[in-house]
Amino acid sequence: MTHPVNCERAKGHHCGCSACGGAQHGWTNALTLARDPSPTSRQEARDRSDADWAKTQPPRGRRGPSKGRQAAATDSATVDLIDWLVENPSTIEHIQEVGDLLAGPVIRELDKSFGGGDPRKTRRRLTDHFWCDLLIALAEGIEKFSKAMDQMPTYVTTAIIKSRDVEHRSPLLEALIALAVRTAWEPIKSMIQTGGIEDLQRTCRILAVLICPAPENHAAVQNGALLPLAKEGMLEISKERLEQVFPADWVHRLREGLGGA
Repeated sequence: MTHPVNCERAKGHHCGCSACGGAQHGWTNALTLARDPSPTSRQEARDRSDADWAKTQPPRGRRGPSKGRQAAATDSATVDLIDWLVENPSTIEHIQEVGDLLAGPVIRELDKSFGGGDPRKTRRRLTDHFWCDLLIALAEGIEKFSKAMDQMPTYVTTAIIKSRDVEHRSPLLEALIALAVRTAWEPIKSMIQTGGIEDLQRTCRILAVLICPAPENHAAVQNGALLPLAKEGMLEISKERLEQVFPADWVHRLREGLGGA
């Protein structure tokens, strides 16, 4: 299937791509920007996020922040992560490896077992934050089961099901989720031997942010990726913007993690 460029370069906070099922959403273009020796395209992306933020207004009274303001804040954080990748090229290659795994072997296995006569229909269902759920669960599980790796697939499958239920995402067959996890896990497990647990966690978290069509609408990405990544890959202005649009508890945990800064 030919993959539309507008999914890879998506600027809107939505994905309904039946060609990739969301597995190539955003992140391939983000890596292209990070690899570009010229900073021009990255600066253009930053200028866009700054302009989008400037167009929004702080909430008044008891009203919460607008969707546009939340989206602009997460875009600001995403641009920071791309800039961070410029200085950390090894992580770019690790993200490429994991992303190719999802968009290749994993999606093919799902097509084979669940695609039937219309694989695009199944793929479209995966665009509802499935891949970012998978990456966040992997990042959390890697730390939790670093000494019991054989238990990881069961943990990740259960974590995805629970997360999707809590956030009222479209339900997916447990067998489909388990197959995606098993197919992704074996190659990813071998990466721990070469890159280490911390690096692989960071890889999964950054890819989760880049692949997520709307981090401002996905609590798992906010808590499992943006929160830990804020400690090492974001400018203060992006942290401040996120603080303005995310719940007080998230802000408290961010500042607590930063040592009360």
